Amino acid sequence: MKGWQQATTMAVMAGSMVLAACGDSSTEPGGESEVISRVTLTLTPASGGAALTTYIDDADGKGPQAPSAQVGALALARGVTYAGTVKFENRLKSPAEDITTEVQAEANEHRVFYTVTGNGVTITTTDVDGQSRPLGLRFNAAVGSSATAGAMRVVLCHYDGVAKTAAATSCTSETDVDLSFNYTIAP
Repeated sequence: MKGWQQATTMAVMAGSMVLAACGDSSTEPGGESEVISRVTLTLTPASGGAALTTYIDDADGKGPQAPSAQVGALALARGVTYAGTVKFENRLKSPAEDITTEVQAEANEHRVFYTVTGNGVTITTTDVDGQSRPLGLRFNAAVGSSATAGAMRVVLCHYDGVAKTAAATSCTSETDVDLSFNYTIAP
């Protein structure tokens, strides 16, 4: 299912999000759709230190309202490698539903792709699905000594009825989420 895309721009933070749904395709063909209303990135310095957390909300799921601006800054330090995670939630339900667990359970049908604008930041996926293909719920972000500010684009791809390949560098199937988190380089 294709969602909608809306860009939000601010001086230091911007985000755009395509919100769609993952069905319970592993358990029920054409299963119930899930709404993703919050996407959270957390980056923790591998050598220790405080985690950086940022998120983007969409108050009406895949409705007509634009997603919120990015909340929380990513001020990355040069020469540091961060252990990263991405979390997908439906916060329109009470209690909130962690969609990340569905993505993990259906790992053979999902992949998170990361694209960086700006120089000197390299993203490497650190988790795999049941067939040893990249999954992307966990990743490393290595910040080089000459890194510049930019944005980290996060795309959740859903391979429903389409072959998932390990060598893919971008989503070639259904896009469940497509958003960008701006980051700065700490002085």
